[in-house]
This record gives sequence, structure tokens and C-alpha cells, in this order.
Amino acid sequence: MVAISRSNVRRVRRVNGGGGEVLDVLIDKIPYMSQLSSADRLILLCGLALLGTVAFASYFLISGILAGSATADGGLAKDSDTRLSPTDRMGVSDQASLHRSGGKRIFDDWDVSNSEMNKLKNISLPHGSFFFGPDSHQVDIPESDVFDPSASWSSLQHELLDDDSDAINVELEKKRCATYDFGFPDATMPLKRRRLFYGALISGDSAEVIKATSMEQYNIYHTVSLIESNTTQNLTPKKWRFFGSKDASKELNWLYQLFGPKTKVSVDYYVTSQRKDQIDGDELLIEYFQREGHSYRWKFNGMRPDDIAIIADIDETFSRDFLRALQICDVPQFRPGQSCRAPKVYASTLIFESSPECAWKTKSALRNSAGRGRAWFHPDAILGECADQIGDTKLHPPTKRDRWESHGTRLDYYGHDNEYTYYDTKVLADLNMEGQGPLWLPHDFRREEGGEDAWKNDEWESPTAYHFHNFFMSGEEVRFKYSTYGHADSKALVKSLRHIHADGDIMLAVMCALGNHTEDTESSFESIAGTSRPIYYLNKEARQARHSMWQDIVRRDEEMYGQSNDIDDYYEEEEDEDEEDDDEEDDEEADEDQEDDEEEDEDQEGEDEEEK
Repeated sequence: MVAISRSNVRRVRRVNGGGGEVLDVLIDKIPYMSQLSSADRLILLCGLALLGTVAFASYFLISGILAGSATADGGLAKDSDTRLSPTDRMGVSDQASLHRSGGKRIFDDWDVSNSEMNKLKNISLPHGSFFFGPDSHQVDIPESDVFDPSASWSSLQHELLDDDSDAINVELEKKRCATYDFGFPDATMPLKRRRLFYGALISGDSAEVIKATSMEQYNIYHTVSLIESNTTQNLTPKKWRFFGSKDASKELNWLYQLFGPKTKVSVDYYVTSQRKDQIDGDELLIEYFQREGHSYRWKFNGMRPDDIAIIADIDETFSRDFLRALQICDVPQFRPGQSCRAPKVYASTLIFESSPECAWKTKSALRNSAGRGRAWFHPDAILGECADQIGDTKLHPPTKRDRWESHGTRLDYYGHDNEYTYYDTKVLADLNMEGQGPLWLPHDFRREEGGEDAWKNDEWESPTAYHFHNFFMSGEEVRFKYSTYGHADSKALVKSLRHIHADGDIMLAVMCALGNHTEDTESSFESIAGTSRPIYYLNKEARQARHSMWQDIVRRDEEMYGQSNDIDDYYEEEEDEDEEDDDEEDDEEADEDQEDDEEEDEDQEGEDEEEK
């Protein structure tokens, strides 16, 4: 040990004065400090600084844990979700919060929005994370962004849309129910409107199509749950449309007001943790995962087992008249005590291609025609007691699925395609149960069988829903969709519009814009058979404006690509391309056979030489 005394310590003072001299004077006033050398004082100060840093960091760490607990308690109940691992229940992992490729961030805008987005209520699942924004009833929209959608309605539209009175006209509703072969509630059933909860994905969809569907739904839904992602279905990165910028805020405020003041509208955000090699080429998996957020939003907004859940694409909607029927009629699938094996009510849908003047004929309209038309059968509705997060898992035990057992598509014979053999013998039998079905994830509404379709009980079997397909604002938007979303076409960016889609959807729209119609299509909006018409396009000016825009898009595309106007040429070109592909495959197979024969000959010659 070295004894320190005043006599053996030499004081060192800076000759240039300044802050150091003042510090020495202060230190000298502390007992025993004046006996230390400058080096010892420096070491002591460094230790004190380190101790302060540790204390400072500990304070913020503890504060963050407490804040996180408060968020979880005030938000979605993560701990109650049995499908989350213990690690996931603690919060959003880095892997779930970021889409990674080779360990590198690939989203330029994610770093900017990460801190703000992490302030939102969130939940982490094995395939990614959901971040839940406020709904339209929780925000104050700036005066400059406030508008009234009804200001542009025609008198006819006002008449059709001003139907949200709390009073129920019994005779009118009885007639409505009979139109769809539904009964009317008897004396033992409550006479009240059911609450409807809606869910759809949203991305680069045009304002035109959102206005068309939201007008049909105006002030009907309790909740509209919209979910945006920062990738397309094939994991192509894209920027947030409704988050992280002034333009995004303006669009979000616009969206909040479209569905009516009685509806809670929300846009939530999904960030996948999946890579392309993890989805095995099944690009619709990302859509399936993204849709799971709807059931959490519905639960967060207070959905009950006796409410109705509806899943659609943003460009689809049930007709307003049918939505009103779903609210009050005696629908067999909506009676309490469902087994949930066949709970769906799904639509008979009229499809418009790119313009309200370009529509496929429905099946009923083709009875006396050689045409094939096109059928569509979404949206889909089920009772809340059969919906994931809303129904009772004790009455409807979980089934097995192809991703982490509880996500993705149902396994064969576990409810997939309405086959329940293994679900009965390997799930229900162990629980001494029979006849019950599992709860439905939001993507099951569209993916799985089990229910009945509905149409009007009139001479035309008029449709109960509308699909405004490919109502984009430019040819580039059409190409981006078909090159990056489900069943992507790698050549879509270099094809003419008419040749992009194999089923001929765009081809029909192109020919319609050029004034050419076939036996599969209606000649105009006015010529559509039946009594169902979308309310938005009852406005003639809106119809003409959209059709003129689509004609301009096609005209520019035709000038660039110079394609034929004859619809038969398309099918001939497709057949020629198929024949060329077949010929190439035959040539390749012949070359391979020839190479195999030559190798066999060489092997045989080698064996003969060895024998000799």
C-alpha cells in the first residue's frame, strides 16, 4: 500500500489557466482530493462518468419496459392469443418488424417510419407484424381536409342512400327479405339491424374504385378495416400510401370520410417477415397472412358473436339492398349455434372491366346465348361466432394448417375444401366432440368452401354484388399490378394491355373501349339485364367520365403497340404462342433423348472394350 500525504504529492497547475485551473480549485476543496495527482484525478473522473452513464441508461430501460406494458394493457390483448409464442407476446421482434433479404434492409422508407410506426398498437405473429392506427372516430380531421361526400350526389342517389333511419319499416323489410328468399324474423327473434364489420386490403387502388364501393356502403358498416402493406404479393417493395408523409395524411383523412360518419374506418399496417424462398412460389400466402389483421381489428372494435363479418377486396362490394337484407332478414347461416362448417353467404357478382360501360354478362343473362360470360362469387359473409378471434375456441377447436400449424391454408381433410375427415378423427374425437367446425381466418372466407350463394329472386336472377375490376388511372398501373401481385406475369411490363391477362379480362376492356363487344359482354351499362345497378354509376356524368378516361388509356396504348382491333386475333395469337411453346418443348425433349441415346451408346462401347 502507498501512503499519500500532502508532503509527497506535487501539485501541477496549467500555465495557461482557464477551465482546468478552476476545476483544480474545486477539487482541492473536497477532502483528500487535493492529495491526488492529476493522473489519479483523471481516472477518478472517468469512473464517475461511467457510473453516471450506466445509471442514465438503466433509467430509460426501466421506463421503456413500463411504457411497453402500458401499451399492451391498453391495446390488443397479446397474452390472450394462444397462437403467439412467449417471445412474440413480449412485443415485435426485429425479424417480424423488418423484411430482410440476405440480412440487409431492403425498404428505403422503413428506417424513416420505424420509430413512428412502433408507437402504434402492434402484434407480432410468426409471419410478420401488424401495426394498428387510430380509427376515424378517434382523430380530429383538419378543417382544410374536411369534405362531405354527399355534396356530389344526384337526387336519385340521395333517395337510395338516405335509408339509415333507426326506425324499421316492417312491410318494406319483409318485401326485401322475400326478394332474396330469406325469411323475416318471427316473434321469437329480435327485430333489429345486425352490425356489419368489413375487411379489405388496400394498396394502389384508384380513388375511382374506392368511391364506387364506399358509396354503396355509406353509413352501413359499423367498422371498415383496411390493411396496407409495404410489399406486393410477390414481395416487391413499395412505399406506404397511407403512412409517413403529409400526402399520406391527406389521403387518410379523405378515406376516413368516404364511408359515412357512422362508420369507424381504420387503416392498419402489415410488415411481413417472409422472404421469397420461404413462400415456395405461393404468392397468395402473403395475402392470406395480411388478411389476418382484420379479425384483430374487429375484436379491438368490439365485435360480438352475433355480428356479421364480411371479407372482400376493396374493388368489390355487396349491393346496398343486399347489405340491408343481411342486417335484418332471417338468414339461416346467421342463426345462433352454428357448427361453422358451412357458415358462408357469398355473392352472385356482376363484373365490370375497367369501365362501367364494359361488363361481363352474368350466367342468367347467357341462357339464350352461346357466350360463356364470367362468374364471380365474392364478397363473403359469416356470423361472428364462426370468425377467428370472435368465436369460442372451446366450441370450435383450432384445425391444422400448413404454416406453423395455425396459419396459412387448412390441411387436406382438416376442413380444406369442406373435407373434415381428419379433423373429426384426430381433433374432435380426442375432445369427445362431433359435428363442429373450426373458426374461420379472414382468408378462409374467400379460400374455403362451405355455404350458399345468394341472388335476387327475379326473372333475371339479378346479382347481389359488384366487382369493379382493373379501374386504374393509367396503363402503367395496370402493368404494375400484373407484374407484382398474385400469379404475376413477368412479361406484363412489356406487353400491350390487351395481351396481359390470360383470361382475357383486359382484352375485353380494350375491345369495349374500341367499341367492339362480344356475346360474352353487355353492350353498355344500360343494357345490363336485371334490376341491380351500382349506385355510384347511376350518375351518368360519372359513367361517361370514367369511360372516356379508359378510352384515352387504351388509345395511347394502341398507338404505342399498334395491335389489331380484332378480338379473334388475340385468341389466335395466344394459340400460336402456345403451339410455339409446345414445339420448343418437343424439340428440347428430342435433343435430350438424342443425348441420352448417345451416352448409352458410349457406355455400351466402353463395356464392349472392357470385355475384350
